[in-house]
Amino acid sequence: MSATLRRPIPAVQRCALLRLFGKRTVPLTEAEREAAAVDLERIRQGGIPLGAEQRLQALSSRRASVFTSDLSAKEYAVAQASGLVPLAQVMGSSVVQHGWQNYGWSAYGGGLQEMPSFAAPWNLSRERSFDRLRQEAQFAGADAVIGIEMNTSAFLGEPGNVEYAVFGTAVRETTLAPGERSPRSGPRMCALSGQDVDKLRRIGAETLGVIGHTSVVCVGLSPWANQMMGSWWGNQEMTEVTQGVYAARRLAMDEVRRQGVAAGANDMVISTLEHDIDHHEYESAGYTHHFFIVSMHVMGTAIRLGAHEPHPAPLGVPVMSINLGDQ
Repeated sequence: MSATLRRPIPAVQRCALLRLFGKRTVPLTEAEREAAAVDLERIRQGGIPLGAEQRLQALSSRRASVFTSDLSAKEYAVAQASGLVPLAQVMGSSVVQHGWQNYGWSAYGGGLQEMPSFAAPWNLSRERSFDRLRQEAQFAGADAVIGIEMNTSAFLGEPGNVEYAVFGTAVRETTLAPGERSPRSGPRMCALSGQDVDKLRRIGAETLGVIGHTSVVCVGLSPWANQMMGSWWGNQEMTEVTQGVYAARRLAMDEVRRQGVAAGANDMVISTLEHDIDHHEYESAGYTHHFFIVSMHVMGTAIRLGAHEPHPAPLGVPVMSINLGDQ
């Protein structure tokens, strides 16, 4: 058995580390405090920090040849061939705390019920993160955002706290004439990779916007199903929970379709369809009551088929070549 001895960190080095990761040696100036207050208020209103806005506006005005992007080499080549010039990497983020973490399950009436308050944090976080992504792209002078990468997680390890972080590349459309560019509509958003956007353009389709919804359904088991949870009767389908999954999917897809129609789409591409089932229980009058929370997350891109001629060329038909050798 061996032990690794670690040398103590010299006092001078400790001070240097404290300056890097500890408290500031110099207090905030009044100007810095005012700037932080301005940024906080802008974020409360659903906006982005002032510094980010100014940086993107400066980038848009000078049209620098060097840019940041989250595109792969293949996506970059495909975007260029499709008439999309990358401008800058853009992002949107939002963290929302769930306000119903200590729900009184004993007051729940049972059966199958939609829980809009449980879905609200997910929908608010998604909407604000994509809206901030759109704002950054608009300040950069972009026509669209492609190469979307999205991270969703429970913030600080708490399932009730939702964090959305969305990254993409703002691009400029080179095939649009000056009169065809509408500043009122803003950049077109999508939840697709650069290759998928190129394929849509090659069939004459155009992306219109991101559509998505989270629905939450609570399933309170019947007395018979509660009894089944406490005993072993062999393999039994939990039909009431299955019904809850179908109900959550229907609610989410109905809202996504409504958003697509509102965006002027005639079709949509679903890129995310996920669900979670959480179990809760409480004791009452000597009986254990079981509840299941079904969360359905749907996200996609509203598209319009026939929006323009295929560009830069129609989508080719895949060809497979088989070499059987000399016969």
